[in-house]
Amino acid sequence: MKLVFKNSLAFSPIQHIIKASKNKMAFSRLSFAASLVLFSSLIISSVAYYGDEANPENGKLIPVAVEGVIMCKSGDKSYPIQGATARVTCVKTDVYGEEIVPVSMMSSKTDAKGYFFATLFPSQLREGRMVTKCKVFLHKSPIAGCNFPTDVNKGVKGQSLSKYRILEDKSFKLYWAGPFFFTSEPTYY
Repeated sequence: MKLVFKNSLAFSPIQHIIKASKNKMAFSRLSFAASLVLFSSLIISSVAYYGDEANPENGKLIPVAVEGVIMCKSGDKSYPIQGATARVTCVKTDVYGEEIVPVSMMSSKTDAKGYFFATLFPSQLREGRMVTKCKVFLHKSPIAGCNFPTDVNKGVKGQSLSKYRILEDKSFKLYWAGPFFFTSEPTYY
């Protein structure tokens, strides 16, 4: 017995499955392409330039500041270290955005609460130059029994600066880093 379809739009069940799978593959490819474009734009936009924001009142570039806390972790306890330092490292770019050279600056020594502060003023760079790819690292602890840096919050590998707030009173673009920890025993990474 032979089946004859009078309507040319009718399909066998297998043809329906093939057509449905082709539609799903086309949608899947489209979804993948859209996801790839979105992800690429996120990566491209994630390269931040620091010190490129101007004060709307006077047009001057806003200084960049980094604050954080450095602690000592000994067993289950942790406490702030007074006199410790962090290092902020960035890549300097020219007027065209091309990377030129890495630059580093040291933070102030931490206070009794382990708090540090580091600043980069636009006047420290030549006209048209910016810094990008800034990271904060643990640098030095004054305590002999707690002077091994740990990679908690990327204290050894470097924590990228990402979230900031503008301080209206001081006109700083303030980033937060850490908390970072030194320990009494070396940790290998």
